[in-house]
Amino acid sequence: MAIVVWTILIAALTAVTCSLCGLFLVLKREALVAEGLAHAVLPGIVLAFVLLRDRSSPLLIVSAAAMGLLMILVVQLIRRTGVVDSDASLGVVFPALFSMGILLANAELADTHFHADCIIDGNLALSSLDRLVVGGRDIGPKPFWAMLTMLTLVVTFLGFLFKEMKLMTFDSGLADTLGFRPQWLHVAWLALVSMTTVTAFETAGSVLVVALMIAPPAAAYLWTHDLRIMTVLAAGLALVSAILGFGLGYVLDIAPNGPMASMAGLVFLVSLAVAPRRGLLARSVSHDRARRALEGAMLEARLLSGTSRPVGEVADELGWDRKRFDRVLLETTKSRPVRWDQAAGTLALIPRRRASERGGG
Repeated sequence: MAIVVWTILIAALTAVTCSLCGLFLVLKREALVAEGLAHAVLPGIVLAFVLLRDRSSPLLIVSAAAMGLLMILVVQLIRRTGVVDSDASLGVVFPALFSMGILLANAELADTHFHADCIIDGNLALSSLDRLVVGGRDIGPKPFWAMLTMLTLVVTFLGFLFKEMKLMTFDSGLADTLGFRPQWLHVAWLALVSMTTVTAFETAGSVLVVALMIAPPAAAYLWTHDLRIMTVLAAGLALVSAILGFGLGYVLDIAPNGPMASMAGLVFLVSLAVAPRRGLLARSVSHDRARRALEGAMLEARLLSGTSRPVGEVADELGWDRKRFDRVLLETTKSRPVRWDQAAGTLALIPRRRASERGGG
């Protein structure tokens, strides 16, 4: 199979897996955890490599995942003290761990190909060159099978525990009451997220991993309230971001990591603008309708006495200029029982019974 096809498949698997992992972090307002895990696992990777000197060892993933869980546990311990909230404690812990990883990499791995820059940036374009040979037969790139394995684990986890994850995300108190132990479920999910992060590190880099874990789920959240649809939509938007980003990188002859992250951000911005109900345009239209309804109600309230009142007097009470007043008045007379005598320059509120009789007649 062509290298380009393998690279697209790896990009797609990475995008979909990361988006599924990030969805529940976004919903629980823990998006910063993705950023933290993407950096805090570095010392685990470096430490395991320093001891083993084998970049293909699965113990690198185990060590990195363990470091990610250590970060989560330390953050939880700090949060339980009540001195700082979870965001602040996370902001203290993960930079410290990441700094330790950078220092260790620069001190111990300066003369090797294993460098901190590959962790931060990654290079998806070279991922298909790392081949997996079984029994003397080349069965494809190692990153492809690694990400396919992680995607299978994530989908299986969600398939068996989707209802529990939903309950843990939106009502952890009820989940605890029902005996689901949301804390342990949360830790198990974060362990899976940590393993996914480490697996995607070498090919995607930490920046792209964070972008794929946050942007597509956040975009999907803007489109629907249904969690099942949101899950599928997050994966779909991540897949679109991966394909468009790879295509842009291919055209520009650059590594696709940056373009993929940019496309994920662009997908979110488009969703933020045009998504129904939660999009900026929809909210602007809704706000405008509510403002117009309020203006009509304010005008009607000034006419509750039932007597005719001069237009200028009502406008002054409302504090509106004549242009705004005329617009509101024109809209109000179409839907509310207001009589506007333009010749006399007066307004009067028609009683609702008379208005209904007039409408019926």
